Amino acid sequence: MPLVLVVDDSQTQRAIISEYLKPLGCDVVLAASGEEALIKVSEQVPDLIIMDVEMPGLNGFESCKAIRGFLQDNWVPIVYLTGRTDPADLVEGLNVGGDAYITKPVHQDVLVAISKAMLRVSSVQSELLKANKKLDEVAHFDALTQVMNRRGYEDMLDRLWKDHDRRNTPLSILLMDIDFFKKYNDGYGHIKGDECLREVAQVLKKELKRPIDVLARYGGEEFVVLLPDTDLEGAKLVGSRFIQAMAKANIPHEFSDAESHVTVSIGAAQKQSDQAPTDLLQTADKALYKAKEAGRNQVIA
Repeated sequence: MPLVLVVDDSQTQRAIISEYLKPLGCDVVLAASGEEALIKVSEQVPDLIIMDVEMPGLNGFESCKAIRGFLQDNWVPIVYLTGRTDPADLVEGLNVGGDAYITKPVHQDVLVAISKAMLRVSSVQSELLKANKKLDEVAHFDALTQVMNRRGYEDMLDRLWKDHDRRNTPLSILLMDIDFFKKYNDGYGHIKGDECLREVAQVLKKELKRPIDVLARYGGEEFVVLLPDTDLEGAKLVGSRFIQAMAKANIPHEFSDAESHVTVSIGAAQKQSDQAPTDLLQTADKALYKAKEAGRNQVIA
């Protein structure tokens, strides 16, 4: 059921508009000021906002601009109700983010017709946002392992990098490689190899205790983990948990020169103030190389 927010400083006008909207079969939420409207929008985003222009405090145009700033890309149609008839007012109202302009006194049929039209557009916009979100998820998702892919990791790293620069907090990564995976593929076949990748991804995923931690398949048999607000020692502890979890999972690997089960080698690195995001990965890659040189199935920073 659509949710409509009616904003008007007149209690009588709020009651009239609510009555007029009954044929739409929508839920109506009332606000007596622009300030109250902002609170209502922050609590629950409506499908349509019908707003008076002349109000004490924030007027309709100022309220519209504030709501647009709060919602950002989350578009909600805003219809003005006003006694103003000057074309300059119409232009101003639309320029600050309004979508339609109805002059008072309001005719019910006109209000209902415009509201229906705005709700149709709102519904289409909502479906487009869902579709775009789904496409974005697909573009950042590795279908084989059911975790984030390399593109998703790079986008997430870029966002986290900026956030940690701003807050001056530690950010670490773990770059890991399944040991002797080529031998696994050659010995068991590529179908079993794909199954192994899926199993490893799920083992690693279960070991991440915080929802903010990000696991991604970087490519081939490589995985990467982003650990926000985590220093190097903390990252090494997570890496050690991965080593132990792989031992517990005990995925057979009779062709490995490290253990009789599937193992991973891990390189850990912490973001430095003078680094670029690519430098962090290179540092982790060098640590990963050392882990392999030291005998694999271990984490090195």
